[in-house]
Amino acid sequence: MKTIALTSTTGGAGRTTLAAALAVLLARRGRPVVAVEFDAQNLMGATLGLDTLAEHGLAHSLLGGAEPWHAHTWRNADGVLFVPYGQVDAAGAAACDARLVADPVWLSRALGEIALPADGVVLVDTARYPSPQAEQAIRCADLALVVVPPEPVACATTAARLGALRAGRGALQIVVNRLNPARDMQRDALAMLRAVAGPASMLEQRIHVDAAVPEALARGSWIFDDAPYSQASHDLNGVANWVDTWLTAAVAGRAGAMR
Repeated sequence: MKTIALTSTTGGAGRTTLAAALAVLLARRGRPVVAVEFDAQNLMGATLGLDTLAEHGLAHSLLGGAEPWHAHTWRNADGVLFVPYGQVDAAGAAACDARLVADPVWLSRALGEIALPADGVVLVDTARYPSPQAEQAIRCADLALVVVPPEPVACATTAARLGALRAGRGALQIVVNRLNPARDMQRDALAMLRAVAGPASMLEQRIHVDAAVPEALARGSWIFDDAPYSQASHDLNGVANWVDTWLTAAVAGRAGAMR
């Protein structure tokens, strides 16, 4: 079993949508997949097929509840086992953060209880960095995917925090999301980020902006089902193929060759 953390340094990067899409696409490729939502926004379930935001989840275990952290799992139509964060108010979210600061290996210990075969994967959709959730997820992940929209602020904050983002034990790849090649400013911002991060840290497959993505989600569908030949569908499948190949190599002990 391998663990992949998805984070970002700015809001609105599309991290949760990408995490859910990868979970579905990897499950359709035959991999056992567990999707863990480690973000108090608690939105991932809606992208995976839940009609309402999950009321209970691992947050209630963080807050000292008697039930185990995985007590409220749900399996979607594609076979993805989903663990929600659960709904908490501002005080509850702050208390969860405090618990994670006090127990910096909470997530690592929790994920150690998951029994998946060697080819399985746990995808952790974590709150944006810096946060206690992101720090714990990155520290215990075999691979960290940093989702970056090609905008100056997002690229600059990612570049500034690369040292901390690389502090985990695993590999790191930057995934460019919502690319509009017609915008010169985006090309300049990405060139700056590439110069700082190095070409090896930038995933070659980029995800282009497509208004049909949120429209498909609003219908309870995926763009790769509704418009399988679209650019965004090609991009999402390309990222899933890269991750699937990385997982195969990681299980065989060859993941270092892909970094």
